[in-house]
Amino acid sequence: MTTPASVTDAPDAATGDAAPPTGGFSDLTLVVVTAVLTLPILWMGYGTDIDVTDVIRTAAGIRHGTYHPSRTPGVPVFEGIAAVLDPIGGHLLLNLATAAAGAAAVVGIARLVRAWGHANADLLALAFLASPSTLIAATSTGDFIWAVAFLVWAALALVADRPVVAGLLFALAIGSRLSSVFVVLAFLVADGWDRDRRARALRAGLVALPLGALLYVPSWLAFDRSWAFLHTAEGWRGLGNNLGRFGYKGYVTFGGLFLVLMVVALPALVAALRRWDRDPMVRAGVLGLAVSLGLFFVLPWKYNHLLPCLATALLWLGASRRNTRGFLWLVIGALAINGVVTFRPLAPDTPAEARGGRWDPAITAGLLVNDIDCRLDAMRQPLRRLNGDAWDCTLKPMRGAVTEDGTGSGG
Repeated sequence: MTTPASVTDAPDAATGDAAPPTGGFSDLTLVVVTAVLTLPILWMGYGTDIDVTDVIRTAAGIRHGTYHPSRTPGVPVFEGIAAVLDPIGGHLLLNLATAAAGAAAVVGIARLVRAWGHANADLLALAFLASPSTLIAATSTGDFIWAVAFLVWAALALVADRPVVAGLLFALAIGSRLSSVFVVLAFLVADGWDRDRRARALRAGLVALPLGALLYVPSWLAFDRSWAFLHTAEGWRGLGNNLGRFGYKGYVTFGGLFLVLMVVALPALVAALRRWDRDPMVRAGVLGLAVSLGLFFVLPWKYNHLLPCLATALLWLGASRRNTRGFLWLVIGALAINGVVTFRPLAPDTPAEARGGRWDPAITAGLLVNDIDCRLDAMRQPLRRLNGDAWDCTLKPMRGAVTEDGTGSGG
């Protein structure tokens, strides 16, 4: 009996030197699916992210010749995009552009998987799209999906032996989110692990890192030429507290069903490590996931910060024997269900300042359904209130409702 190409350990298919597998949904189909899922949502205001108001304020400042980051250290690439698009088309144009970035990320993942010689690229890309955190990020005024799109296309340019283009795109990823620098380094190491590809990875890095740093010069100037622009809100509260927030937010973001499937896939994921020296997609997936999870453990903030974790985890999965269409459809279903309905086992003792949690089980609307409901309500509120009410609302699947005194109702 012949073993399917998607589950072999064939060196040529793993390195990307062989002809990429064909079949599955086309890139155009992936774009259409992304449009069908995002267009009904993106018209519903700027979104629920807590930083929306500050981004719009920074964008207005840029148009008037001044700059102060929306929050430290700033997201200069997206703030610049908002400065151009917001006065022309408001939230609708901004969200349309973000949805286009989402489509680019989805198609880019599919092309990257094919370029590395692995099968089922279309379903791995759809799995990324199916996550509620992806759909929320791709229909809102925010920088998360932009960073992923630039990262993916930069990696694709690197694989295509275009290091200067890759470096430019990596720099834009860094300028979209400074934390992207860790994933950039992971991708460069993954590609440069092969001796014959080391020079191109080095050239891409020599373009990406200085240009990425230059994008933050305005933030440095805004803080009187000091390193204060790198200071962030408290993230580390102790090993136990950070571990608890890291684990619980990961559970809420991906859903219990997806995590169960990853446990099922764990033996295949471990077995894929045997191809470390032969398969750059294994290296990119593992290294990218490691640095993304490590950063989120130290700074367990918004669940959308886990988007690079999802993308790189799917790359690792795609390089394993679990890369079969049947299993990937289960992954897509598990991620999609988490957007519709979820089981919330806990509620924090103090919302936004949790030192612990209490057992408070409830079946609630999933992340996406709840976010849509919150956005419809936020559309009727002044923009300045998006920094509070809408953000608290969108976190209900994670921590329950929050009363006016800031405590959790557990409802």
